[in-house]
Amino acid sequence: MKGLATIFLFFLSLTAFAQKPPRLVPVVITEMVPVDSVDNQDTRSNPCSGWVDTRIWFTACRNADGVVGYLLEPKNDTILELILLDTASRRCGIGLSEVQRAEVLFAKVMDLRVDSAQRIHRAFTAPRFYQYVRQYVFFLNSDGDTCVHINCIMREESNCPPSPGRRYVVVSDGDDYYWTADLNLTRNRLLSCRVNGPTLHFVDGRNDEPRGIYREAIFERSWSWVEKSCKFDQLPDAVQQAVLSQTDTAQVSFCQHFSPKYVWKSYKKKNGEEVVKRKRYKSGNYYRVCMDTLCLGYNAKGRMLYVGTEPYLGWIDRAYLSHIPGIDVMIAEIVRDLSTRGRDFSKYGGIRWAEQVGNRYVLAVVYRPPVRADDLILYYTFDRNGRIEGVTLENWW
Repeated sequence: MKGLATIFLFFLSLTAFAQKPPRLVPVVITEMVPVDSVDNQDTRSNPCSGWVDTRIWFTACRNADGVVGYLLEPKNDTILELILLDTASRRCGIGLSEVQRAEVLFAKVMDLRVDSAQRIHRAFTAPRFYQYVRQYVFFLNSDGDTCVHINCIMREESNCPPSPGRRYVVVSDGDDYYWTADLNLTRNRLLSCRVNGPTLHFVDGRNDEPRGIYREAIFERSWSWVEKSCKFDQLPDAVQQAVLSQTDTAQVSFCQHFSPKYVWKSYKKKNGEEVVKRKRYKSGNYYRVCMDTLCLGYNAKGRMLYVGTEPYLGWIDRAYLSHIPGIDVMIAEIVRDLSTRGRDFSKYGGIRWAEQVGNRYVLAVVYRPPVRADDLILYYTFDRNGRIEGVTLENWW
């Protein structure tokens, strides 16, 4: 009995260890107080505090716990353009109710991202989400919608405080101490978000969507393995036949053979620290066949496991997707799903890459309408029958 109790406690601890992130709730803002344009601090003794940007009005947004963030109101549209890098945006009048609406939508859309992801930026999860000081920049876009740019700065910046109540903060790198999000309050949606690098910190999301190893671990060369260049006639016969069924050898730029021995796996210690270690990978041989910007990936039996193009270079010709079983059914599902979201896939969409994960397929969908702010990348997971199991949304930027 003692042994069974020990086993029970062990599995109970594993369950607690795998706990999903708590739900995000909106930050409540109760008052807004103008920040004096004259700062009594001697900036010469603390160069990190820097100068006050007199081109912007700063208003502190507070609650009972202190300052949540700062409303930044540029004094003219030129300053707004410098912040947003967008000449079509215009200034708009803002009060406490609009800032609170922004926080409600902010918590909602970021929590939906945690729902949709198997791995997510830790910046989007509690308690870290609440540890950032916000800078709110409201504006009207070209359609007249009320939008807000939210600049997030980690509150505990001990080495060199960026003084978010004195100027708009722009930082290169800095990891997830800094990140931004753009929201459309009129349409109640997230337009974009971007977390600073160079080191990215991820935690578990709430989605159990399968994670493949082919694209990231082999065909896009993200990890370490044994790889050899080879000629087309050195590929296995099954791979050669699969390639020739789609194209001719004149289109092939180069081929590579992979026999991966290791992949990198991350896990968490009990104290929450994330550790990345090399893990032995047992599966066998894979082949990459590249044609200009296109990459086809096969196993030794000639089964296509991956087809993709280089980032930002458009999408794949449907002819190269034809050998993926059930691709027509999957594309029909994508068309249907995007139409329910008010988007026309047949007119503005395409497939960037597709990969097989066990009995499932994952397709990366690029959506590029005329309005740049509406650009999307969506990752669709399909079951063996070509039905959608899950959708993970990413924004273009």
